[in-house]
Amino acid sequence: MKTKIAKIVASIIVVVVLAVGSISIITVRGQPSGGSTAASNVTTNWLGYLVAGQTDTADRISSNPSPTVVRHVEIGLRSDGVVVWREAGRVK
Repeated sequence: MKTKIAKIVASIIVVVVLAVGSISIITVRGQPSGGSTAASNVTTNWLGYLVAGQTDTADRISSNPSPTVVRHVEIGLRSDGVVVWREAGRVK
């Protein structure tokens, strides 16, 4: 008899927790909507150019890629902490 009551109570608790969890997932948004004023306050600090590995055919000692500056891609840091990139020379 006690195990039946425990199973019923446990089932009710599981249903309530799932309901509350699904409601919180639906109501919480990870990113603000496009029309919010918070998105308009974001600024970008353009730091420099992208550095990527490129195989150097003149290097006979190592076959590993060496760092090379990609001058047509700029990287930046937004005020909300997101790293962004753009083609060099393009201003939005």
